[in-house]
Amino acid sequence: MNSSGNETQNRDQPPEGTIVHSERGEPLTRVVYEKDQIIFPEGENSTDAFVVESGRVGVFKSTEGKSVRLGVLEKGAIFGEMAAVTGATRSATALALESSVVVRISRTIVQNKLAGCDPFITALIHILINNLGRINERYAVHHQVADQLLRDLTMSAEMTVEKVA
Repeated sequence: MNSSGNETQNRDQPPEGTIVHSERGEPLTRVVYEKDQIIFPEGENSTDAFVVESGRVGVFKSTEGKSVRLGVLEKGAIFGEMAAVTGATRSATALALESSVVVRISRTIVQNKLAGCDPFITALIHILINNLGRINERYAVHHQVADQLLRDLTMSAEMTVEKVA
């Protein structure tokens, strides 16, 4: 799906990546995505997290058949963390808005890092991720309501202008 909501990539063949290693020696995958290429679609059962190394990535949520942009991520931003932590399906679609390089971090690495945290911190992260998911849902719904209100006001204004003319 591109920023206007159209599907532009076949997900059967994701781009191949280059294996790189973190400072601690953990294997990570650096992947290049071209403009309008889907990194992952909403509803997918994948659980990797990603870090934007270069480029820009858009995050889109589908509500009532329409795509709502939740955000634009740039260098250093992490995304896909909700699925990496919870194991849930993707709550939004990530799309390269321009040629972008991202580093894929496996759920195993994320889970191993969480296992080493104080249980309070782990619980706090889960609470924050659940809150973020609810906020994303509300934002997408309110965005749709605001768009409909704007369309209604525009149509009403056009009808008023026609009556006056």
